[in-house]
Amino acid sequence: MIKSNFITSIFQKYLLNKDIQKFKGKISYYIIFRLIRKFLATDIIVKIYNFKVFGSIKKNKTSYFLLKKCEFGDHKELETIKKFSNKNKILFIDCGCNYGFYSFYTASLSKKNLIISIEASKETSKEFIKNLKLNNFENVTLENSAISNTDNDYILFNESKNDWESSQIHNKFHSYSVSKVHTIKIDTLIKSINFNDFLTIIKLDVEGNEMNVLKGATNFIEKTSPFIIIEISKYIFENKNNIEYLKNFLLNYEYSMYNISKKKESIDDIMSKLSKLKEKHKTIGNYYLIKNSSKVLEDFNSNE
Repeated sequence: MIKSNFITSIFQKYLLNKDIQKFKGKISYYIIFRLIRKFLATDIIVKIYNFKVFGSIKKNKTSYFLLKKCEFGDHKELETIKKFSNKNKILFIDCGCNYGFYSFYTASLSKKNLIISIEASKETSKEFIKNLKLNNFENVTLENSAISNTDNDYILFNESKNDWESSQIHNKFHSYSVSKVHTIKIDTLIKSINFNDFLTIIKLDVEGNEMNVLKGATNFIEKTSPFIIIEISKYIFENKNNIEYLKNFLLNYEYSMYNISKKKESIDDIMSKLSKLKEKHKTIGNYYLIKNSSKVLEDFNSNE
């Protein structure tokens, strides 16, 4: 297929300074994109909410879906972050940040918010840096490391052809490569930060290594009781010890688990949901871990 700089330029002008979400559901856009997508020569700058990112022209990249679907999704999660940001300065720790959507969304809400983004994949980190330069955010830093429960261990990281699958825990992909990357703990990342004035949020999307990330953040959790967004997947509980660890975590730190519709759920509830997934499906989506009887829980449940 011949790539066309002319078609790419016209399509880029068509999207210029328009929020991509305004095209969602418009048949004309989907027809145009379907006709020209194979001719696009370079990634397309996409405006969404209050920031911009490069929408990839490759189907195996997460950012491709911004062009295909005209949205990112995760609306309730993003609204929850926005609600917190309206009342507080946020320290947002984005574990498994990919090309940076959550990081840049949170950064765009307020210059007072501080974002620490962690991505193990060297290739995906390059996409993040391109997007960071595109927005000139000064409140975002990137750490190209594997977030875990140890510091400075070199591990083998499995980079899937589909960038949303890459994992240090498993290699259950059709196609992947292996790279060496060093580990780091959240407690180490934030040791020089004065986080007393921040509402703290941890976002966990690390394809099965989520419990190890929590183990590497015990000091931070004890001191700040962060609001935690966690993707619940089968990969986490392939290690049966993680079931008991999560139960003990909720008990010892006085946390509860909520779905994105604000309904409290138990470990048994989520294990039941995971067991009912079809073989090809690996996740039941994002959940929240929230400290009981906290101001964060009060704000989370408020209608303001």
